[in-house]
Amino acid sequence: MRGHEKIQTERLLLRPLRGADEAAWVVGLSDFEVAKWLAAPPFPYTPADFCSFLATAEPGSHWAIEDATGVCGGISLAPHLGYWLTPRAQGRGYATEAARAVLAAHFARPEAGALKSGYFEGNTASARVLEKLGFSEISRGPEPSRPLGRVLAHVTQGLTREAWAAANPFTLTTRRLVLDPVTGADAVAIRRIVTDPRVGRMLFVFSPTLTEAEALGVTRSWRWTGTPPFRLALRRGEEFVGAIGLKSLVDPEIYYFLAPELHGQGLMSEVLPCFIDAITARFGLARLTAKVFTDNPASAHLLAQNGFRPGPTSQITSPARSTPTPVCVFIRP
Repeated sequence: MRGHEKIQTERLLLRPLRGADEAAWVVGLSDFEVAKWLAAPPFPYTPADFCSFLATAEPGSHWAIEDATGVCGGISLAPHLGYWLTPRAQGRGYATEAARAVLAAHFARPEAGALKSGYFEGNTASARVLEKLGFSEISRGPEPSRPLGRVLAHVTQGLTREAWAAANPFTLTTRRLVLDPVTGADAVAIRRIVTDPRVGRMLFVFSPTLTEAEALGVTRSWRWTGTPPFRLALRRGEEFVGAIGLKSLVDPEIYYFLAPELHGQGLMSEVLPCFIDAITARFGLARLTAKVFTDNPASAHLLAQNGFRPGPTSQITSPARSTPTPVCVFIRP
């Protein structure tokens, strides 16, 4: 399965390679200071080499890297992570930024597996990039360098989903809150909030008698793995004050709750648009849903403010409600 064909980062656009990139590719990969660290490209690199590569560079697996002044490199997941940058673009964090975005798109797919990458010994810049991304060493051994025409000492590295999630947590910041992955240490606060009737009655899964052990199990099911399902903690300073999350890519329903003592302060009005923008960009979502009990007008108003429209209604019995209660599904767009 292919990934995102276009990926926008803070400073870069990653997009499919096209014929107009020939000059930039030939100049970049004919620079010996670039080519000497690469394994596969011919050297010097010719227009014919570019045409041959372009014919096999599948969108969603190969990207040109553009910054504000134009094409400055390339990155690929076919099948391993590989990248290069022109000298003017090196030392600016571009490789980490581009690779992190490509890997986020890869691990957003629930079926995505571990990846490999590597570097020739002496390429300390690439070694630092891979370390920041969460890669770890698998093996060392000789590998052929086509540009140099000889075998060099090489370090092969691997990246599992678990290592990726640990090294690259999903974090967001609003004016008053920080959103980051839920941990086991949040279990006590989760239990306190969701067993409060002012919150629990408006949710769909929590028992009023939820135990701390059960809350700890909840934190495990919400952990960040790079793909839904997950929930992020809402933190005011070090304090856990709520959560927001996404069910799945197939059924992109969002969930959220906030500590009752903070209701009416506009905190969720900060959080929801920030979260929507982030998950839409990260996971390529075109549609979101959210379920709301019809006696929860504050949540319905919040969703309406953020582009959701009321859809079908049904009756739901939740652990905190003993009788079926009307629920409306809100849909965006």
